[in-house]
Amino acid sequence: MNQRVNFHTFRNLNRQPPMSKINIQGTIENIRSKSNVYTPIIEAIVNSIDSIQKAKIKNGEVKIVVKRDSPGLFMEADQLPLVRHVEIHDNGSGFTKVNRDSFDTFYSDNKKDIGGKGFGRFLFLKYFAEVKIHSNYKEADNKFHLRTFTFGRKDEIIISEKNVPSEIKKNSTVVYLNRLQDDKPLDKELSTIARKLLEKLLVFFVNDTLTCPKILIEDFESKETIVLNDYLNQNKEITTLSTKNFTVVNDSQKTYFFTAKVFKVYYSKTDSKIILTGHSREVTQTALHTYVPEFEDEFYDIFGEGDKSTKKNYSIKVYVLGKYLDDNVSLERETFNFDKDKPTIMYDLSQTEIEKEAANLARTLFKTEVKVRSDKKVKRIKDYVNNSAPWHKTYMNKVDYSNFSYTMTDEKIELELQKYKFQSEQNNRADLTQLLKNDSEVEFDQKLSQLASKITDTAKADLAHYVCSRKLILETLDTLRQRNEEGKAKLEDEVHSLIYPMNDDSEKTLYESHNLWILDERLVFSEYIASDRKISKKKGASDEPDLVVFHNKMFEERQSFRMGDNEFSNPLTIFEFKRPKRTNYQADEDPVLQIGRYLEKIRQGKYEMPKGTEPIKVNGDTPVYAYVICDISEKVKEFARNHSLTISPDKEGYFGFHTGFNMYVEILSYKKLIKDASMRNKIFFKKLNLE
Repeated sequence: MNQRVNFHTFRNLNRQPPMSKINIQGTIENIRSKSNVYTPIIEAIVNSIDSIQKAKIKNGEVKIVVKRDSPGLFMEADQLPLVRHVEIHDNGSGFTKVNRDSFDTFYSDNKKDIGGKGFGRFLFLKYFAEVKIHSNYKEADNKFHLRTFTFGRKDEIIISEKNVPSEIKKNSTVVYLNRLQDDKPLDKELSTIARKLLEKLLVFFVNDTLTCPKILIEDFESKETIVLNDYLNQNKEITTLSTKNFTVVNDSQKTYFFTAKVFKVYYSKTDSKIILTGHSREVTQTALHTYVPEFEDEFYDIFGEGDKSTKKNYSIKVYVLGKYLDDNVSLERETFNFDKDKPTIMYDLSQTEIEKEAANLARTLFKTEVKVRSDKKVKRIKDYVNNSAPWHKTYMNKVDYSNFSYTMTDEKIELELQKYKFQSEQNNRADLTQLLKNDSEVEFDQKLSQLASKITDTAKADLAHYVCSRKLILETLDTLRQRNEEGKAKLEDEVHSLIYPMNDDSEKTLYESHNLWILDERLVFSEYIASDRKISKKKGASDEPDLVVFHNKMFEERQSFRMGDNEFSNPLTIFEFKRPKRTNYQADEDPVLQIGRYLEKIRQGKYEMPKGTEPIKVNGDTPVYAYVICDISEKVKEFARNHSLTISPDKEGYFGFHTGFNMYVEILSYKKLIKDASMRNKIFFKKLNLE
């Protein structure tokens, strides 16, 4: 007779049960858990362990039998067929009437004391096409019975049930998990399956309040057998390191007690983890390096001496047990009801608070290894700063390195230091705001001095960063003046763009986007700059200089802003760039004459202010500076002589006043340009150990 589910009371088999039903297939399809193909096998094994422990059976044993597909026609001889069926055998109390009725009752209270929730049966059906029970058990009347049934998939939990007297006088229950779904395969190697099962069941081997039965796994075809208990006792694949009690105190000063069991797992290639358990099941796993970065890599032990020594890597597993965890585990036993990051009104502790304390225990147990790695990490960060990022030096002694990743790249180190700098600046601003509200003059002066020191540190870091950038720019410019692998020099445009973006002007170009300081530090305070673009839409202004700079007359008064009127007295600077290594020039390509022609058109009023409000005011009295940047070739020397220019002492340029155009002229080689810019910045480079 088919039995139907009873949600409320144990069934009285002497009367017709109520006709309550449950949509089993719908429940299976709506499972949104983080389970995998091992989950139902673990659940079945745990049920067997519970059955043995609750009945206090001596010499308890759980055996997992894996059965494979038949070898395929094209399968190699050494290939293992897929595991398709799994059997879990145990000698626990079996499906007695009480246990059977509890199984047939969703949310039964029968196993409430050990966390039984009745949800595992649905996970069986999620991964296996057919699930059967074959249980030989002794009833309360001391008589043995054999109960068999199948898991229903429609609206009945139990179908095809039979219960008959048995001649076999011992407890024996088998859960048949048949026809594993094709898209959810198990590992093929028996040793791999054994190890994965053991890691999930490890908490049972270490629970001091319960005796773990013998658990073994067998390959049905080959008869290969592995005893999971031996991994702890004989093979030393897992070593019990320590058992420590710890407490976590909530905001209301209420104390919660936990136990942490710490293991070395030698064969595992996974991260070291903190595992929170609920009713002897693994519930959550969190990487230990989340709290202690030094656990990010595996550790290792050396066994033996000399040439016979072997190195074995291991990871750390910290299992956490406690009543608070048991009381608050979710239905699926894959998470907890309390919040991950913070306490709530209903739950006094968060997952993070518990894990932090467990991580601190692990840090203490491995303090020597952690210190070695921490020192190595700090050295790595300091080497990066000293060699590549000296702008961070000013506050390196204040940085907390504990949360820096152990394996971080240069890019990530820079990102973390930038985060520290940003947070420091935010804190300084907040302190300053609070300081300004303080009426105490003595305390104000004292705090202001401290705050000024902090602000100075961040300002120094910014300055150092800027100086390092200058060093890199000069090195890049020096590279551009060299010939490439094909023996050709870089184009004029590349050099030009490095100093100032082409086809742009100062109304669109940010200060950080140009390098005018290479030419002259004073140029950054100019009123308007045009780079290889028409500076006017006025007819007749078709030619454009490489770089034209309209100065602010207030600059001579050391004003660091770009205010000023369009007046004849405002200085004008024009630059002309020539391709590095260029030697051939036509007569009409004289760069001094080119600048002179630009200047004449400006003086004739053919160029207007950027917005076209009025002509640019430049006359014979306007100070004009003309610079030619090129390599000094014989033709350039000839141009210089034609304009009566004087050769510079270092033979790398010419200078003089051109009376015809009424302008000061200077010709600079790229070598001199880089050398002069380097000399102006030399003291900064030296202070930062950049040369």
